[in-house]
Amino acid sequence: MTTTTSNPPIVRPNEAAARSQRVADARSAFRQIKIVHPRQEAIIAGLDEVRRSGIATRGERQYGITLLAESGSGKTTAAEHFRDGIERLGELPEGSRPVLIVKLMSTGTARSLFSSILQALDDPFYDRGTEPNLHKRAVQAIKRDNVQLLVIDEVHHLSRRSSAATHVTDSLKTFLDSGLLPVAFFGTHDADKLFQSSRELNGRLFPPLTLPPLDWWADDDRDLFLDFVEDFDTAMVDKQIMKVASGLVEEDIARPLCLASSGIIGRTCRIVETAAINVVREGRHAVTRNDLAMAVNSWAIAHSFIDYNPFVEIEA
Repeated sequence: MTTTTSNPPIVRPNEAAARSQRVADARSAFRQIKIVHPRQEAIIAGLDEVRRSGIATRGERQYGITLLAESGSGKTTAAEHFRDGIERLGELPEGSRPVLIVKLMSTGTARSLFSSILQALDDPFYDRGTEPNLHKRAVQAIKRDNVQLLVIDEVHHLSRRSSAATHVTDSLKTFLDSGLLPVAFFGTHDADKLFQSSRELNGRLFPPLTLPPLDWWADDDRDLFLDFVEDFDTAMVDKQIMKVASGLVEEDIARPLCLASSGIIGRTCRIVETAAINVVREGRHAVTRNDLAMAVNSWAIAHSFIDYNPFVEIEA
């Protein structure tokens, strides 16, 4: 079997506009699909333990936790699901932000960290002031908005600048040591060296959370992957992206899809989305195995996530 990619056929302007709108609507609908699998539920439970421990020991030294995993593993999705769930409980006064997710800027400096915290807490002047001033205001804003857990996302940016990293970790240690709140550090394994080199910070951490890729050849992982793609298939129909289910759970589709994505859920979603968008362009009703094979070529291989096409190799 050979797979090729081709440019969309030439169509009349009004047909092109309608097709473009179908694609835009489909892409918007994909953004609304939120599926939390059991491994992410374990992450959510771990975050809640840290949050509740912080509440129980408020004013005493706080502790942090790490979650370092491949990009696309579902770290941020899990954190957002946890945040939204805690906010829905309505246990705190209106306007409270019990779980605050802050994405660390690529500059990875202490000033940018405090600025990001203030921005996440809707401070209109988040980028104005000296570093000490921003630090003081960040602490005040955290207390004002009843933040119970701070999630620092993209923490691997710190590993690019060792001097800045030391300064930022020192600042975060003051958050913990002052009893302000616990901190969860999310990022890729590029941050491993950062934590390996900071024994003082490591001494303030609980055992790490983990979110490894799914291994098709491990029974539990395979079952989890099959459950996920079945739910994703159903969601595409529920969101009216596809007219009928595409049979993603069938082994001759699921197995190469898992291998093509390296068992990383985010990559799985991007491959299926790429295939589905082509189906939408052509006005068809469901994703086929060939659509997925072409999507691996045009997305996974094109972006260097993988250097072969499992759909082709397995069939051969």
